[in-house]
Amino acid sequence: MIPLVEFRAENRAIKDLCTILGMTIDQHGLRRNSIVCELMDRFVVSVNGHLAHEDRSIYGELLKQHTKEANAIADKFLGNTQELKRIFNTYTHDWCRKQHSKSQHDEYAEESREMFRLVCKRLDFEEEKIFPHFE
Repeated sequence: MIPLVEFRAENRAIKDLCTILGMTIDQHGLRRNSIVCELMDRFVVSVNGHLAHEDRSIYGELLKQHTKEANAIADKFLGNTQELKRIFNTYTHDWCRKQHSKSQHDEYAEESREMFRLVCKRLDFEEEKIFPHFE
């Protein structure tokens, strides 16, 4: 049984973090703010935990359905997961760890916005394409 309630709660929490961090990311003065740093760390841990949680349950359950549609979704899910993990692992999440110039900060802020966009796009894919297979 897929714990949809848990996955949806994780999705909401991660989207909330994306929203809040998205509003603070451009503020160079908040770069080393302890609350923002805690939220950034929570974002990284939450996304990694969410992907691991899904790896343990969704892919195999989709394949057990033995339908072309479920198999196609499973393939897309697996490819998306691998790509998101690759991108996320290279994401420079040193928000609080180093002092950066304004230009470095601007680059990091843009990279972060793109990461938030990719993560939210993935969560929307789950809600729209994956979860309906288990309701």
